[in-house]
Amino acid sequence: MHLSKFEIKQSIGAFRKKALDAYKKKNLNEALYWIELCSIVGCQFNLIYEDPEIEELYVKIAKDVNKPIVDYVPNPHRIVLYDEFCISYVLGIQWIDALAATGKEIRYVTTRPIQDDKLRAHILDRAKRYNNIDICVITEDSSIAIGQALFKSITSFEPSQLILQMRVNSPANLMLGALPQEILKYNINLDDQTLWYGTHGIDYILEFRPFGASVSMQKRNFSKDKLLMVPFYPANDENAFLGFPKECTSDKLVIFSGGDFYKTLDDDRTYWKLISQILHRWENVVFLFASKSIPEGDKAIKEFITSEGLEGRFIHITFRPDIYQVFAHCDIYMGTSPTSGSLMSQLAAVNKKPILQYYTKGTPDDETEQAICWNAKFQISYDNELDFMTEAERLIIDKSYRVSQGERLYDAMIKPDQFNETVKRTLETNKTQFAINEYYIDYNILDNRWYYLEKAGFRNAMPYVYSLLGPWDCFKYAPCVFFKKNINRVINNIKSWISK
Repeated sequence: MHLSKFEIKQSIGAFRKKALDAYKKKNLNEALYWIELCSIVGCQFNLIYEDPEIEELYVKIAKDVNKPIVDYVPNPHRIVLYDEFCISYVLGIQWIDALAATGKEIRYVTTRPIQDDKLRAHILDRAKRYNNIDICVITEDSSIAIGQALFKSITSFEPSQLILQMRVNSPANLMLGALPQEILKYNINLDDQTLWYGTHGIDYILEFRPFGASVSMQKRNFSKDKLLMVPFYPANDENAFLGFPKECTSDKLVIFSGGDFYKTLDDDRTYWKLISQILHRWENVVFLFASKSIPEGDKAIKEFITSEGLEGRFIHITFRPDIYQVFAHCDIYMGTSPTSGSLMSQLAAVNKKPILQYYTKGTPDDETEQAICWNAKFQISYDNELDFMTEAERLIIDKSYRVSQGERLYDAMIKPDQFNETVKRTLETNKTQFAINEYYIDYNILDNRWYYLEKAGFRNAMPYVYSLLGPWDCFKYAPCVFFKKNINRVINNIKSWISK
């Protein structure tokens, strides 16, 4: 038995109420515990994109744990970049290069452990190339201590601007609300399709596509003048190629695809049916799929391979730290569906690899063209299966067409010098350098897509919510969840009472 959308919202409301109650009792750690649970469930389903009560609570906590600075004087020649990820395949490299190119003094701050981890150490190596970048690694363990250390590191540098690359529920929220207003705060909107916290602590959102900007206006209550479009390019992380499976021989054509498993799911299993059609039609194709290993996903993939008889033809290569090189060595990239990935599409384009992309009709976040087509406009994706398969056939059998399409994609995308100039002018003017065109989004489609994982049984939120709240608080704050969990026992008790 699974929770309905209404019951999921009620569960988030219960966690929120617990957080607010804990704060009233001045139990900050408990309040943060319940906020974290709000973010976990909220980001699984994304039925809301902003939580004003949690935002206000974060502002209060930030002011409680950090001493306000009076008469703060910002240095107009200093900028702080806070990068919570500190990994080479997000946007750390791009922003380090762009900010260094401004000629200003930069402090790069991260809270991510970097010891003995090449993926993260590589980012610091990049920052060390520049004489105008100072590096600060926060090593505190608790959220509050991290927030306080961030506050101290940022304010002691006396910047005029702060660029944030945060996770959806970042410890940076424990200092944003207390920072001097003289510091302009910009959030890089990486998770534009999900709930994230920090909207009440920032001044501007750095968007990378029209979809995210539309969501920010429609669901996060930001005015258009507070949105700055900064489309990005994928950086070469310089990680060595780890190789392909032995099945990828020289006479095979390699199609690569990848992303979070949830991005491949809909009622009709459209993505998986298209893969099956391709592999059964063209025997020379080997299909590689990269994704993080999760039990439900791994099980579904194994069942797909077995049921379709695709052993040695469809290969799950799990997570690849050498993702840039994977694109460099494949022949074609196929985007996931119904949800694609903008960074993956860009990695294909920068490596001059053609893209196969299918979207169901009415998809509101068709991000392939949005992510790539900045210097030229043309069609990449299809919402008709026949057209999609026609494109697949042409790419598979015609090498010259594959090459020309890859070059066309490369020419259309943002280049490093364009990105650097956009960043520079954006921070100088606080004006968007690209037009922001808001468009209608059918959020019911998005709600149903996220909820599908619960509906189809890939996850079950009810026991998770019930175990966290316990019977009494569940009854008190989320009664629908309580009764659904205990419906059988309630029915039996009623029957027993009637029979007596």
